[in-house]
Amino acid sequence: MLKKTALGLFFAFVLATLWQRQREFSPRDLPRAPADPSPSPKPQTLASPADFGEADAAAVRPIFAAFATGDFVGALNLADHAKDQVPQRPNVLAWLTQQMPVLLTSAGWARLKVGDCDQARVYFDRSHALKATQEATKGLALCHYKQKNMRVARDHFLAYLAVDPGDSEMQLLYTDVLESESRFPEAVGILRQLVQAAAPAEQPALQQRLDSMEGRAQESTLEQVEASQHFRLTYRAIEQADLTSLVLSTLEDAMVEFNEQFGLPPPLLPIEVVLYPRQAFGSVTNGPSWAEGLFDGRLRIPVSSSRLDAEASAELQTVLRHELVHALLALMSDSRSLPPWFDEGLAQRLSCNQRACAVFDFGPQPGDFLPESSFMTSYLSLSAVNAGPAYHQSLFLILTIEAKHGAASLRQILSHLAVGSSIDSDALLAPVNGRFAGLYASAKGFWQARSLPTTSL
Repeated sequence: MLKKTALGLFFAFVLATLWQRQREFSPRDLPRAPADPSPSPKPQTLASPADFGEADAAAVRPIFAAFATGDFVGALNLADHAKDQVPQRPNVLAWLTQQMPVLLTSAGWARLKVGDCDQARVYFDRSHALKATQEATKGLALCHYKQKNMRVARDHFLAYLAVDPGDSEMQLLYTDVLESESRFPEAVGILRQLVQAAAPAEQPALQQRLDSMEGRAQESTLEQVEASQHFRLTYRAIEQADLTSLVLSTLEDAMVEFNEQFGLPPPLLPIEVVLYPRQAFGSVTNGPSWAEGLFDGRLRIPVSSSRLDAEASAELQTVLRHELVHALLALMSDSRSLPPWFDEGLAQRLSCNQRACAVFDFGPQPGDFLPESSFMTSYLSLSAVNAGPAYHQSLFLILTIEAKHGAASLRQILSHLAVGSSIDSDALLAPVNGRFAGLYASAKGFWQARSLPTTSL
């Protein structure tokens, strides 16, 4: 009797603990795609086994313990191992078989959380094969969405939303899938419903998203698509046709260069690129007025005319290279928000290729070096006056890395950037044995002296 009471108390404690862990599994725990939410799973629990003796309980106790502490992958591995070890225990085998979908789905969300969608999909697919659940379908939709496999993502979104149409976060992400397929009327319809149903505090952001989508829908009636090996370009069929060769060749050449010189891997699926007339750019992106391009999961590029002079052509190539760096960094880091000084500084450094680079220009009035905290928050909310120095000095920080640690330092740093790696400033600099405080002090000293050792570009 005492054994059964103790066993019951153990499972009660474990269930309470894992419930708390699942409640803590909130949207902020998941890496965020640009400008998009990352919906979280509904809490899941393991069923308490019935009619278990002490020996059977001992066989599953480690699984409960791992699950309760949030080690969902560990719990799954223990369960997979236990299934091979307990064929003579029918109660244990039956319980493991019954709980396997929960274990697999929880493990899938744990891997999705750190950006490892390749492994997450394996777990979700295994779970779905045993028992079709909303949690697994949702995970598959998000993983394919994050990996930009929109065609496959669409099917999982549709299956999930058919059962749970009230999930507004998934509806919002689905509008992005619809945009990739140029199904703008459907996307606009969903966003209108979301605006109407949203709480007052959420309506302005959703209304902004709706306004942008309506602008894109209007643009889409004039657009055509052309593809290359790594890019899918949407452009105005008549006005911008002469630019397609320049745009695609610039991006493909940059892709080869970034891979060879800095180790940036090419995308597994084509990156979407959209050209807009400059006068329409603000209405379809809602980006800052000073932006020369924007990456929000797609490269969105404004152009002034269909025929560019040499200077305008060079500027367009620089913008394309700049936004491509953002896209590749997003793919490498699972779209997590990198420190702005690194994200923007590196994009400027790599956008300045050997054909167009010059010695760093301090300008006639360089001003003081910004406070350290200025480089840690998004620049998109800055005015044009304040954004200029932040971008300029971010490039200076990157050049200081090369000046201090050598020409290969950026490649060293990028080789350690991965979906599960830490992305704070000190972690990014760890491969060159640096810390941001030291980098900042060096850059500030160089800035005040108006000098920087020559960097090999």
